Amino acid sequence: MRAFPVRLAQAGLMAMNVLFPPKAAQGRNAFEAAAQHRLVSDWVASLRTADEEIRGDIRMLRARARELARNNPYIKRYLRMLRNNVVGPKGIRLQGQVKRPDGTLDKLVNDTLEAAWNDWASNPVTVDGKMNLRQFEQLLERTWAVDGEVFVRMVTSTRLNPYGLALQAIDADLVDHQYNRAASPGRNEIRMGVEIDQYQRPVGYWVWEMRPTSGIAVRGKRYFVPASEMRHPYYQDRPNQTRGITWFHAAMMSAHMLDGYEESEAVASRIAASKMGFLEQTTDSLSPPPGDSKKPLTMDVAPGTFEAVDAGWKISTWDPQHPTSQFPVFVKQMLRKISSALSVFYNVLANDAEQVTYSTMRSFSLIERDDWATLQEDLHDLWRKPLYETWLKTALLTPRLNLLSKDPSRYMAVRHRFRGWPWIDPEKETKAAVLAIGNGLSSRTAFLADKGEEIEDVLDELKREQDLAAARGISISSEAPDDEERLTESEWKAKQEEDGGRGNGDGRARTEPQAPGTQPSVAQ
Repeated sequence: MRAFPVRLAQAGLMAMNVLFPPKAAQGRNAFEAAAQHRLVSDWVASLRTADEEIRGDIRMLRARARELARNNPYIKRYLRMLRNNVVGPKGIRLQGQVKRPDGTLDKLVNDTLEAAWNDWASNPVTVDGKMNLRQFEQLLERTWAVDGEVFVRMVTSTRLNPYGLALQAIDADLVDHQYNRAASPGRNEIRMGVEIDQYQRPVGYWVWEMRPTSGIAVRGKRYFVPASEMRHPYYQDRPNQTRGITWFHAAMMSAHMLDGYEESEAVASRIAASKMGFLEQTTDSLSPPPGDSKKPLTMDVAPGTFEAVDAGWKISTWDPQHPTSQFPVFVKQMLRKISSALSVFYNVLANDAEQVTYSTMRSFSLIERDDWATLQEDLHDLWRKPLYETWLKTALLTPRLNLLSKDPSRYMAVRHRFRGWPWIDPEKETKAAVLAIGNGLSSRTAFLADKGEEIEDVLDELKREQDLAAARGISISSEAPDDEERLTESEWKAKQEEDGGRGNGDGRARTEPQAPGTQPSVAQ
């Protein structure tokens, strides 16, 4: 009974707090991250459009990113990883998928497309005749990461290339970010050198003309490149973003600070390795300094010897301790931060295999491969697919690509094959794949696609091997498990009924002869 008045008083107090909140609660934010107090006084943030943020910093970001790409070993390591995992050592291959009206692949058309594309890609494709497609795309991916954007002009000319298409890379510095113009009747808006229409769709690009003078290129005047001739891959972090920024922006400060710290620690360690000492005269000594007073005092030291010091003098040593015990811990923490910003495995970026287990390496490698695969898809959507469309339109008008129809839409069904990755533990992964395929949970096509291979190529290669072996009278067919001959279907069923599913008496399943056409079983 006594609790009733107390509860009533508490309810009344809560009601008063709701109607008339205390001053401390009146200014409290619903989101802690939006609070304004002394602990976040150094948290400077502003609301600006994406282009306003980029316009003021894009040039400095690009310059510093290029400096890191030249001199920072960890950024250079990342760029090599990017080149090897996205474009790959063999480049991106084209595979025709054009089909006949009955749904089967048109081998003649696909072979013609692949042969013409490979001929174009393996020879110089740039306007200066210096790089083939694989080399150009490696440069493109590297430039995209460092500058944050790439400008490539599609130059249609049979004089520069027999297939009618040559590629011209344009430095991002030449698309002037300071060239801006407001929209007016009859004129489009220009944002940072990019002309856009009322829907913010790029109409064209204003590029500085470079004129060589005494071996030094100087800017002339701007010229206009229509958007239909220019490819501009970049990532949009926010809506209505016109230009791209370097991929390193979240890691640049940490990389620069770590570089300076390592340099300072290296210098300090070098000084610490040079032990030094000083001859110091005691306060009660009246004896003159030993030796010639006009020359600085020096002492020659040899291992295993002790030098006698005159009375009234003593030796004071200077022995700094570098590197400190916290040096490797700090470097690792900074590199983990940089690795997170670049979305790569720390141990791979830092070449540090210390205390790495198999399960850790496997888990992080699979996560990292998803990031590489995403970059591959982005390169396909923003670059490779538009490139093939342009190449096909120009190549069909030349004698180099001789097909029945000149309509490009009939030959757009192609696949751009990016590199895959081998399994970390091939034996275990292959056994798991065989088990999944045998139980209908996966397919050979999916298994080979994960490795960057096509089932058509594998089957064609197997067929060539079998024909070559047969021509020489050699059998290369696989044997049954445990060297047992495969039974016929009726013999296998009879064997199963006879055994009745008995085991080996040790808790393990027996290894049985395989039925015809089935996959070998894997003991658990």
